[in-house]
Amino acid sequence: MRPLLHRQKELDLITGAMDAVRHSAGGGSVVVVTGGLGMGKTTLLRALPTLAERRGIRVVTASGAVHERDFDFGVLGQLLTPVLPGTAIALPGDCAGPPAGSEQDGGLLALVAEHSARTPLLMLVDDLQWADVPSLRWLGRLAGRVAELRVTLVVTLREGDPGEDGPQLHQLAEQASRVLRLRPLPPDGTADLVGALTGRPVDPACAQAFHELTGGHPLLLTATLDALAGAGEGAADDIRAIHEARPAALHERFAVVLRDQPMPVREFATALAVLGDGADEELTGRLAGLDDTGRSEAVRVLRRLGLLAEGPVPRFVHPVVGDAVEEAMTPAEAESIRVHAALLLHQGGHPAERAAAQLLAAASCHEDWALDVLRAAVSAALRRSAPHTAARYLRRALLGTSSEGPDRAELLVELASIERDFAPRAALRHFAQALLLFADTDTDQRALVAGRIPPFLLDGCPPATIDAVVRTAAELGDAATLTGTARRHALRLEARLRHAALAGPGELATCGGRLRALGPAPCLDTAAERELVTVLLHGATMAQQVTAAEAVPLAERLLQHEPAAPDHVHTALPLLTDILVASDSLGTIGPWLHTAYDRARREDADVPRALIAVELSHLTLARGDLTKARAYAGEALALDITDWATLQTLAAVVLAALEARDTALCERLLSGTREDTVQGCRPSLRRLIHGSAAALRDDLPTALDCFLDWGRAAERAHWRNPAIAPWRSWASALHYRMGRPDRAHDLMDEEYARALSWGSPVAIGRAQRGKGAITEGARGLELLRESAATLERTVNTLERARTSLLLGRRLLAAGRETEAEYRLTRAREEGLACGAPWIAERAGRALHGIAGFQGADAVAALTRTERRVAGLAARGASNKAIAERLEVSSRAVEKHLTHAYRKLRIDGRTGLAAMARLLSDETGPVAPVAPIAPRATGDNRTEPKPLRYRR
Repeated sequence: MRPLLHRQKELDLITGAMDAVRHSAGGGSVVVVTGGLGMGKTTLLRALPTLAERRGIRVVTASGAVHERDFDFGVLGQLLTPVLPGTAIALPGDCAGPPAGSEQDGGLLALVAEHSARTPLLMLVDDLQWADVPSLRWLGRLAGRVAELRVTLVVTLREGDPGEDGPQLHQLAEQASRVLRLRPLPPDGTADLVGALTGRPVDPACAQAFHELTGGHPLLLTATLDALAGAGEGAADDIRAIHEARPAALHERFAVVLRDQPMPVREFATALAVLGDGADEELTGRLAGLDDTGRSEAVRVLRRLGLLAEGPVPRFVHPVVGDAVEEAMTPAEAESIRVHAALLLHQGGHPAERAAAQLLAAASCHEDWALDVLRAAVSAALRRSAPHTAARYLRRALLGTSSEGPDRAELLVELASIERDFAPRAALRHFAQALLLFADTDTDQRALVAGRIPPFLLDGCPPATIDAVVRTAAELGDAATLTGTARRHALRLEARLRHAALAGPGELATCGGRLRALGPAPCLDTAAERELVTVLLHGATMAQQVTAAEAVPLAERLLQHEPAAPDHVHTALPLLTDILVASDSLGTIGPWLHTAYDRARREDADVPRALIAVELSHLTLARGDLTKARAYAGEALALDITDWATLQTLAAVVLAALEARDTALCERLLSGTREDTVQGCRPSLRRLIHGSAAALRDDLPTALDCFLDWGRAAERAHWRNPAIAPWRSWASALHYRMGRPDRAHDLMDEEYARALSWGSPVAIGRAQRGKGAITEGARGLELLRESAATLERTVNTLERARTSLLLGRRLLAAGRETEAEYRLTRAREEGLACGAPWIAERAGRALHGIAGFQGADAVAALTRTERRVAGLAARGASNKAIAERLEVSSRAVEKHLTHAYRKLRIDGRTGLAAMARLLSDETGPVAPVAPIAPRATGDNRTEPKPLRYRR
């Protein structure tokens, strides 16, 4: 049973009335308890019998029922039968019972007086508004004489009921000694009730949320808590869950209450449910078809019922009231009133989105004004950065257009242009439909549509769409012969076709010539010109028809003309990242990309954010930061980019996966992405992934076959720049390991020549390392030193670490321990810094070979305890295991390890593993380090066989 809280004042008044009849011959009274629906009237009544019995007062109860109003003397029979057993009160079939003042009425009053003279009576009648007329008439006569009797009559009356103003009820209320109107609970009352119902203290913020949601109505509070209990443990402590709670159990109760109201009240409630919170009273009345008087009366009744919240604007006390009203409407009624509401809002100059919200639920309205409303709502939604809502308005607008014709095509283009940011596949489908809808003669319109298809979507276009784009470009003709809009269309379509290689594999080879034809300083005044120049520069970069020194100035000019906006991903501009990364020019593109990325996050644009994350993955990989590159790749995948992007779009993520040796990421890319539709025109990145996986499992023939196959395809597609994908380095290392040094040298000579021709330090330094890895003796060391010097001028930590590792090992093999220690230490530090722990581990193992005369002093500086702790950690024991073995705390172990790291000049456990033998004296024998076999690795070199070094 619901607890009775914050009703002490009412209880005191009623118990005072009961006390007045205990020690006197009269003094009876009538107390009327009123209030809206669910205000706690019944709960108050249920608390009175216990109080009466303590005072020696007998209690009799009755309650009215809406379906028993025609049962004469039904309430009176409930009330008097327990105290006057055997007394005939009335027969159900009697017409209307005896008239007022009849002999039976008087007889019953006399019997009640006689009984109460012996024992005081508390007579309780709940829901008096539903009592039958004869019972009401008798209770009215009792009220007139109650002052002479030892009777306390307490009745509840729900306000707002159609029968509350009946003459019998009115007469009874006039004779009442007290009229107690129950109001909603105050905020502290809400907190107390929630605490009582949950059995524990309630958080103040949650209590406030409950009060805001329910207005302190006990019935709503109880039902809300019941709904939250069904939502799982902790829901009552979740503010969001509280505000979203919808106690469906009250739907039927509210629906019944409203069904009993007069038609104007029901129509006003329906209009309010349709218009929602914030609708002014006049507009709601107009929608309900009420004049001023009818509207005011409807508001008065709904407020008395407790269904409207306090305030100047009509608002349901809880959303569930509106839900109940809407559920009671038939589909035809709902459709009709929503169309009417949309029209009133439109004609009244209200915000377009309010009218459009009504049209979303009224699919049958195809009037011209409805299309105007929806278009205006689209603009408003886009202004407030709500693209999903704008797309809903456009989809609704499509329902009102013909299945053919330019009007529908224009709506499809508008819809697809919005969907690009969150539903790319739907956008592509709608772009394709629009292309087919425009008449064959309307070339400009088709060109406009084709130019809005993002290049990354063209990879996955169906053949019919690609044919339409190619045909449209051919119809437009040569841009050099065009002017104005037609010229811009022609330039943009040329950029699209070249970018996606839709015009054929030979087109990439023509990019350099086409770029040179534009002059030494191509015009970049329009977006179309900039997009074409970007594509041509990228093609020339791929085909190595320009040098890095030539590419960078033009790429940075392009970047200066473009704002750092998320929607750059829908153009060819992401190719600038590829160009500048290949050129080792990262200073400008980095801040530009981060600005665009931050805007995409703020605007909640998932597709631009995912694509910019791919660009940032490429950028951080160029800086040699595998940790960040994988993080950005993971973010792109978390945004479900594989649902709509081809593997070619994710090329940067593929490279990050290969460089990081992340087999899980590779598998995810293989299983989640599609090949593009023009795969025959360019090499498949799947072959690179398969080759890398084969190399990691030492399947050298398969790995070599994959890399060579990819390289042949790359050559056919004119992908000749070693700064893009150094496949020759990978294949050369495999040839060398398989005993084919001549082939290895041929590949690396070509790689080196091309790297020199391109001119970027990373490509040159990488090629120098590749040549040094397969060259024995002094010349090999010289090449590795050249690689280190070249890479020193770059920010690529990963490539520097790889060269330092290989150079350090060669130096160690040549007996140059001091220089070897420097190089290997750098390799270990940079390997850890860039997220390549395998480099740090191998450098640490190599450092172990010279630890006897370089690391002994550092180990000697350790305390006995520090050495024991470090030795156990070097063998792989956890902090907890070390603490248990040495019988110290885990915190003490952490402290000793921190001191040991500092004294040994290492960064962590990886460094300890390299010094395990020096630390083993105090901790027992350590398992020998496994020999390092030559293998193909991502750092493009063959590792030497392990040698024995002087201790």
